[in-house]
Amino acid sequence: MQRATHSMTGAGFAAGTTEVGELRVEVRAVNGRGLAVKVRAPAALAGYEAAIEEAVRAQVRRGSLGVVIERASSGALLPDAAVLRAAADDLRRAAAELQLPAPDLGHVLQVAGLAARGEPSTSRPLPPGLAALLDRALADLLRHRAADGRGTVAAIEQDLAEFEGLRVAAAARAPGLVADHRERLLQRVREFVAQHLPAAPPALDLVREVAIFADRVDVQEELQRLAAHLHEVRAVLARGGEVGRRLEFLLQELLRETNTLGSKSPDTAMAHTVVAMKTCVERLKEQVQNLE
Repeated sequence: MQRATHSMTGAGFAAGTTEVGELRVEVRAVNGRGLAVKVRAPAALAGYEAAIEEAVRAQVRRGSLGVVIERASSGALLPDAAVLRAAADDLRRAAAELQLPAPDLGHVLQVAGLAARGEPSTSRPLPPGLAALLDRALADLLRHRAADGRGTVAAIEQDLAEFEGLRVAAAARAPGLVADHRERLLQRVREFVAQHLPAAPPALDLVREVAIFADRVDVQEELQRLAAHLHEVRAVLARGGEVGRRLEFLLQELLRETNTLGSKSPDTAMAHTVVAMKTCVERLKEQVQNLE
């Protein structure tokens, strides 16, 4: 079964209630050579950053991702209610033991804020509610990446069809290169003989010259390799999944063979075909850079 081919760009969102309050999670992804994950979250969630990154890496293979977690409630400036209660309880016990007046809200907020800033940053496992919210945001991201990936693959297939048409045109033109050269050579020889020599040069010399030229402009191997690379590109797209790096390598090979085809073909029509083929490969490279 074909696996989905994902684009590396996209965004996912989710919001809801978790063990640490009302949160909004946003995950944005852009192109990247490998996989890079950056997490930005409130200080109270610092201990979860490693677990958040691990959850992202479990579902995404390539791209530069930014995970932003923000409090969604209007009380975002206050510590969590659980932190406030714990601070108030600790202050009341300390006041009773020291026979001091009971703490007021200002004292509670001050201690709760210090506690939040002083939370250890060592990794902690994600609580179920926060983990579920992050999964929803990642699922939304993957849906967008899959939709973009389908569009990119469709564009790639169109460019591949155009390149194949150009390759066929080049293959049809290739045999005429030697025939045209032979006719031009014979014409020049006839003109030279008519002006300067009593007799034509030996036919063997003409045959040798044409044979040397034919060997120099023989592009059958390049055309065959181009066909093989095109077949492999289509096979990789058909398999789906993580195709970006493999396609980048194949397109480098397509461009290399196309350049060789152009350098071996001293013909205006072939040169125009090769330019169109190179333009097509450049479009393909731009499209493939978006794939995971």
